[in-house]
Amino acid sequence: MFSLPTFIFYCFTSTITPGPNNLMSMSWGMRVGFFKALPFNLGVITGFFAVMLLCCIGCAALNSLIPEIMGLMKILGTLYLVWLAWKILKAVYSLKPFEIDKKKAFISGFCLQFVNFKIMVYGIVSMQTFILPHFTDPWILVGFSFFLAAMGSGCNLIWSAFGSAFAHLFSKYTRPVNAVLALSLLFCAGSLWI
Repeated sequence: MFSLPTFIFYCFTSTITPGPNNLMSMSWGMRVGFFKALPFNLGVITGFFAVMLLCCIGCAALNSLIPEIMGLMKILGTLYLVWLAWKILKAVYSLKPFEIDKKKAFISGFCLQFVNFKIMVYGIVSMQTFILPHFTDPWILVGFSFFLAAMGSGCNLIWSAFGSAFAHLFSKYTRPVNAVLALSLLFCAGSLWI
């Protein structure tokens, strides 16, 4: 029997906790402010939905291939998280306004989703454990994919707002804040192998 409260609790705890999307959204919010970070976050939202839809299709059609695909995604995800950690560690924050390339920000947020192992696991576990055992209608599955992406994207926006709200504090302590964010991403990378 499908348990909506358990499913929602799983979705919330999976998406509000630190991961590549939340940490990068916070970093963007710190660097450029909440509204200027929206192109990045819109890329995250769009990519998140695409990945959730792919998880749905993949789980429904390719159950036997998932372990093989996951190994490659773990390697790519680890390399990308280490690279992101390096970028954040070296980032410089300025409270002076500056322009961003909205298209590049969107593409960056979108592409992050396809190597973000955390959301892939979130999508696969959601589909395999909560959704596919109880639902088969394609439109309902698309609706669940949208719901999963909306939960994650909402949490990304919360983290971006948090970064923006505390930008003044973070700018005073750039090195320690960058170190904590970078170490958090490295922890995410390491946790892929545990």
